[in-house]
Order: sequence, then structure tokens, then C-alpha cells
Amino acid sequence: MTDTATQLATLVERSPAASAAEADARDAIERAVTELVEALRSHHSGTADHSNRLAVHCRRVGLELGLRADLVFELELVAILHDIGKLAVPDTILDLPRPLNSRERAMVRSHTIHGAEILAEIAGLAHLAPFVRASHERWDGTGYPDRLLGEQIPLAARIVFTVDAFDAMTNDRPYRGALAHAEARRRIAAGAGTAFDPRVVRALLAAL
Repeated sequence: MTDTATQLATLVERSPAASAAEADARDAIERAVTELVEALRSHHSGTADHSNRLAVHCRRVGLELGLRADLVFELELVAILHDIGKLAVPDTILDLPRPLNSRERAMVRSHTIHGAEILAEIAGLAHLAPFVRASHERWDGTGYPDRLLGEQIPLAARIVFTVDAFDAMTNDRPYRGALAHAEARRRIAAGAGTAFDPRVVRALLAAL
């Protein structure tokens, strides 16, 4: 069993009790998500590993915020799938050892739209498409692709965006080394109210 399959099996086991029909639906979701993430792992293993880390941290933030168990389950799925649209982005772009130029940046930014389109076609996951589409929106309305503002952004997307930023800061990138956790915490705190939902920032810093 792959790391992704193990993580998903654990996630489903933790999810709220369900009827037999609901349990069958959860099994179908688990299979679909596993197939998607394994496809992403084959395309770009670093992105898949990043998504798995996000699911762990997003769960902690969701619990810190007091979310219901079903919403924490949904949040973890969004975290695992938020970068699935990068299947449409060449790995040569994802691995560039320098900051992206404007054309390359536009290609990478399109992954939120591609990801939402992929999920919209999958029974049991289509309801997550708006959350994945909004996973790079900023609290101040300057994010992408729709420039949503504040609470127009779904909570799951606000959490994923904040945790995503922290994970990106604290892990090596092709063009720079990881930041120290203390510096990453400082930058996340500084972004509260501009890039990030302040309530989510407080929960993340408390959960780390």
C-alpha cells in the first residue's frame, strides 16, 4: 500500500459513521482520490508529497477551529487534491531552478482551474471543485483565479492556502532552500489580514 493509500484509508476510517450506502460511496471516493494522487505522483512526486503533508496540517487546523468531523474530512480531501490540476502543467515548469517568468507563472496558476474541472467530472468529488478552484485566493482579494475577497473564499480554501504557504516556506524549492520554522511563522503572522484569514492564521500557529 502506498503512502497515499494508507493516508486515505486512515482518513476514511476516521470519518463519521455512515450507512452501508454511505460507506460504499466513501470507498468509491477513496479509490478515485488514490488514483488521482498516484497519477500526480507519477507526474511530479514532490507535488504529491506536499499534498499529503498539507492534509496532516490542515486536519490539525480544522480541529483547532472546532470544525465538525465531516468538515474536517472534507478539508483533508481538499488538501490532498488542491494541486491535482498540476497534471496539466509540464514537470519541466514545476522543476525550474529559478523564479518563473510571466508565461510560466500563468501556466502554473492555471492549475486551480484545471483541478476544479477534473473534480467536477468525478461523482463524489464534484462538490470539492469550488474549494480547489479557490485554493489560491487571498483574503485581500488579490489572489487567483477569481479575485475573491474575505469570506467569499470558502473556509476550506482559506485553510489550505495558509497551510500551503507555510509548507512551501519550510521545505526546499527548486530555486531556494527552506526557511527556518520561526521565520515561516513570522511571515505567516505578518500576512494575516492581507494574504491570509486572521482566524486561520491564529489556528495554524496554535496547531503547529
